[in-house]
Amino acid sequence: MTTKSHMDISAAGAVRLARLLHRDEVAAVFTGTLPEEPAPLVVTLGNERAVGARRTLFLDWAARVTRLSAHPHIATVHAVGLTGTARPYLAVQTTRTSLGDRLRAAGPLTPGFCRAIGVALADALATVHSIDLIHGAVHPATTLIGPGDQLLLAGLDATAPLLAQRPTRVSAYTAPEHIDAAIAGEIGASPAADVYDLATLLYGALGGRLQWLGTEGGRVTDPLLRAAPIADIPGVSRVLTDIIAVCLSADPRERPTAAQLRDALSTVDISAAPSPGRRPAAVAAELAPTGGPRPATAPTVTDLAVPERPAPEPPRQGRLGRTAKAIAVAALAVAFLGGASLATYAATRGNDTTMGCPTEDELSSVAVSWYGDGTTVTEKVCAADGYVAMTVRRPVPLNGGTGASAPATGVVRIAMHRVDGNLQRVDACGTGVPAEIRNYVAGC
Repeated sequence: MTTKSHMDISAAGAVRLARLLHRDEVAAVFTGTLPEEPAPLVVTLGNERAVGARRTLFLDWAARVTRLSAHPHIATVHAVGLTGTARPYLAVQTTRTSLGDRLRAAGPLTPGFCRAIGVALADALATVHSIDLIHGAVHPATTLIGPGDQLLLAGLDATAPLLAQRPTRVSAYTAPEHIDAAIAGEIGASPAADVYDLATLLYGALGGRLQWLGTEGGRVTDPLLRAAPIADIPGVSRVLTDIIAVCLSADPRERPTAAQLRDALSTVDISAAPSPGRRPAAVAAELAPTGGPRPATAPTVTDLAVPERPAPEPPRQGRLGRTAKAIAVAALAVAFLGGASLATYAATRGNDTTMGCPTEDELSSVAVSWYGDGTTVTEKVCAADGYVAMTVRRPVPLNGGTGASAPATGVVRIAMHRVDGNLQRVDACGTGVPAEIRNYVAGC
């Protein structure tokens, strides 16, 4: 028997519930807080009581999922367990920005940033799979971007006992082998499907458009289209798209494991053999949906990092014949079998100029050195070629301006440029300053 959620519920264990974000037949999702953790949490509270074998099943899952919080790219589980009435709950760290938000606002990612995301998420999935768990919902809405571009994979309730929401429709992220289950309203999940989801995310984030996406009904379920090779993406290395193509194989047995994908992405040369043409300007709406099955982020003003826009890339020149591409795929298969030991997100950050956006700590250090103790950075905007702007606040008026330009509220916006690794203040209206920095700071 199902026990329905009631609006007068105020707590799940030690977690205080606040705002109702979502409700479905399986669970309700709230914002919440813990006394020792002032940052907001996303709390999934099941409708059904966990009794008998279901209690044992959920508590076993809970014990394993808490082990994931040690991973730097998996959202921290702050609380998981059963309420006094035996209803299961999961409280997970949240942030204001998801990858879906970024893709819709700024368009496709640069290959370097996309590769970095792939390494981070593949390593996270490898950890999930290593303890016999399946994620089941890897997509832009469950990929969170925190301060300093820290990536966090959320959506851990997607395959949780008593919390997993039944699928409502087939999407671009439904692996071919699970389409029939989704149509029947059943949950289909597997490690191979997680890899498929991640490959779909990466292909979409680069601006690719899968051939089975369209306005005609039922195309997303067409087995012939699902089995067709994916198209190259203009301006993106064909070696990179070849890796993604293997992961999008219709046959799950042909896909690499998450660990093999991580290792292959860690070593791929993203500048090699780009496909000719101009980079796509937008991400297909089906590949960056406005949300997931359930909210993974909560409305909050505590995370003040504004994601930077990726630097625009000029059209690439050069061609690679189909024979050479076949050789690249063969070499990829060897890489998958042999594996590589490079597996960290940080290992890829230095290869892409757009990843040089300063961290919150770096900006705070600069602000304090200029304006003294008590200075805080409340917002940042990053742009191409090392330009960045920040909003600085002090409890007393700043000394950085003169006359009327020094705001009485102690708030000022500053334009900077990274030169030889150091941030130097620049005139926001000066020559060469990107438009987003000019408009943010001074509206030049």
